[in-house]
Amino acid sequence: MTRAGDPANAPRAGGRVPLLPLLRERLLPRRDPSPADVWIQAVSVGEIEIAVTLATALRELSPGIALLVSATTPAGMALLPARFGPASGVSLRPFPLDLGRSVRRFFDAIRPGLLVLVETELWPRTLAEAGRRRVPVVIVNGRLSERSLRGLRLVGPLVGRALAAVTHVAARTPDDAARFVAAGIPASRVVVAGDLKLDRPLAPEPVFARRLRALAAGRPVVVAGSLADAEIPVLLAAHRSLRAAGGDAFLLAAPRQPTGFEEARRRLSEGGLAVVRRSDPEAENERADVFLLDTIGELASAYRVGDAALLGGTFVPKGGHNVLEPLRAGLPVVHGPSVGNVAATLEAVRDAVFGAPDGEGAGRRLAELLRDEGARRRAAEAAGALFTRHAGATARVAEKILSLRSGAA
Repeated sequence: MTRAGDPANAPRAGGRVPLLPLLRERLLPRRDPSPADVWIQAVSVGEIEIAVTLATALRELSPGIALLVSATTPAGMALLPARFGPASGVSLRPFPLDLGRSVRRFFDAIRPGLLVLVETELWPRTLAEAGRRRVPVVIVNGRLSERSLRGLRLVGPLVGRALAAVTHVAARTPDDAARFVAAGIPASRVVVAGDLKLDRPLAPEPVFARRLRALAAGRPVVVAGSLADAEIPVLLAAHRSLRAAGGDAFLLAAPRQPTGFEEARRRLSEGGLAVVRRSDPEAENERADVFLLDTIGELASAYRVGDAALLGGTFVPKGGHNVLEPLRAGLPVVHGPSVGNVAATLEAVRDAVFGAPDGEGAGRRLAELLRDEGARRRAAEAAGALFTRHAGATARVAEKILSLRSGAA
């Protein structure tokens, strides 16, 4: 049986769910019943990865449990079938718009025994409806920034009833826990459970591993993950700089947005690199400088075949994308100056991350790392220690969810 989250489930070509049909379904959720003992709401791609880990833990503890996972964004809805295939037995739906009629129709259809909100999703009407129906609400991997806390305080009277519906908060850190309490959730309902993103198993090797190694032909592999469109020139500059520093590498490039796949192929080709797309049929005697990952849901596995990583979203003002996936694979990570979203993680694993001001600097950093086996080993050890500190967080949260569902807590 294929497990939820197995990369073999990933679609051959990435895409997004069409926006208008998604909005219609969110506005008027279909009435066909999908009863769920536990409903897990995960906004988009990052939250879905947590939902996969949590759903697996819930099934291990309670094999017969009926699970439903919802998502909000087109990218999230596109990823759900890849992460929860038909064999998983998990029902999938778009999250309703936070309007009275939409929310009521959704609750009527799924009749949840318990609602799990991943990270921070304080939708007033959804929470109020859960409270009215006496459905326990659990926030997992709860995070709340100072800015979000200030916003909640400004609209405090409007969200007070919604917050009262929150039964339990499993916060990532003591600071997050303190901010949830400051927002108005009783301290008795808030615990520090750890970061579920750091309590995930190592992804298996991708199904294309053999093909990629053949294309690399002995060259070390640099995985450039979650690249913004504007970072393709950065990757080209890094590759030129790496070569100028006396090194060579095979590139695995993974654009952040599916809409950027074809543009990435064009720009990399115009930059003088031979490109093979993941979705291209495999041919005999393939030759390439770049393997373009034009699928959804395979990047975590792709890091398994890398020797070093270049982190997307850090060479443009986006604050950085998922740094945990390359670290979980034990790779040293080269990043740019825009790291606001991942600063805490970078601080926790200083020996595994390496800053660079631009593409040329990134290429020089990569050349150094690919020559220095000791530095790569120290990076893997530093990253491993980070994940070890959060081991068991998912099991603890799953046990609490099941206890609340049964009314034992």
